[in-house]
Amino acid sequence: MPVVVACCRTAIGRAHAEKGVFRHVRGDELAAAVVRAVVERSGVEPESIDDLLLGATQQRGELGGNVARCVGLMAGLPLSTAGVTVNRLCGSSLQAVAQAAHAIAAGAADVQLVGGVEHMHHLPMDGVVDIHPQVLSRTSRGMLSMGLTAEQLAATQGISRGEQEAYALESHARAAAATDAGLFADEIIPVLGHDESGGVVEVWRDQSIRGDASLAAMAALEPAFLPTLGTVTAATSAPLSDGASALLVMSHAEARRQGLEPLARVVATAVVGVPPAAMGTGPIIATRKLMARPAAAGITLAEIDLVELNEAFAAQAIHCIRELDLDPNRVNVRGGSLAIGHPLGASGARIVTTLLHTLAATRGRFGLATMCIGLGQGIAVLFERME
Repeated sequence: MPVVVACCRTAIGRAHAEKGVFRHVRGDELAAAVVRAVVERSGVEPESIDDLLLGATQQRGELGGNVARCVGLMAGLPLSTAGVTVNRLCGSSLQAVAQAAHAIAAGAADVQLVGGVEHMHHLPMDGVVDIHPQVLSRTSRGMLSMGLTAEQLAATQGISRGEQEAYALESHARAAAATDAGLFADEIIPVLGHDESGGVVEVWRDQSIRGDASLAAMAALEPAFLPTLGTVTAATSAPLSDGASALLVMSHAEARRQGLEPLARVVATAVVGVPPAAMGTGPIIATRKLMARPAAAGITLAEIDLVELNEAFAAQAIHCIRELDLDPNRVNVRGGSLAIGHPLGASGARIVTTLLHTLAATRGRFGLATMCIGLGQGIAVLFERME
């Protein structure tokens, strides 16, 4: 049985050339920091770690050359610990969690270190990408833009700009309240970065959270993807972000052998493909597929205490909550990616980290992490907290 023993993340910085707290810090350095921290927090025997699975979407530059192996070497993992870099776009590190669980369930591994990283300032998501023209025989070029898929979803599902902005405001309010109450303190490891003046600072707070967000300020913004006619703005889109996250996944038997206390077990996983133009619907289909798995038999969506639904766009999140008939008071209770940030390859492990810390604090039983994914995919992973 695969279990999560420890998890942590960096604070999430803005991907901004002048203001981003990690503008002078490499992505592989952020990843190495969380890998070192999760090993220390867990108390795992380092020589027992079979593999490091690291999600990253932009596998070039400082995140190229199989960055997972490089990060393992930087973090001081034993040379016997292998490393593989995983790419399922936004779902990369949640896919890494799923793959680790699969390997452990199959008896192919005992201890897997999982993580994710993205530096969207140093490595922009639209840099050096050459989509083959044949891809456009299955979808339009416009629908390769995630923002335009959000616009289509809003238009076809009747989700108004006002609804999107109200949702985004609530995401910021929840995240700001959680930060002020110190609820992220246990999951964030401080990492050195730089303030706006260039001074070295210890970064422990997510940079994009706006406690002063207002509907009036949001209403003044121009549409971000569809000039004049659009309803999706910068306020209702996840900000470009830099950050890293990591978890330790291992067999329950090996955890017992090492005297480690699991946080949760991985119950079931699912991935799906959807039309690229309907990218935002991925969590709906993936969650339904997940709940139909034999491993999830007898569990209903109504019994899931907490849901971390990655907020790529407000319109996408609103639609998924409605279609799955989720209780909004159980979804992203400490705010979502619209406020916290969405460092693509790191976000899957980030939402799991937040989910498991929140489950522990609230004494909930079941938690669901789910995401939409570019080019038309969805992913979902179900966890059960262990006493």
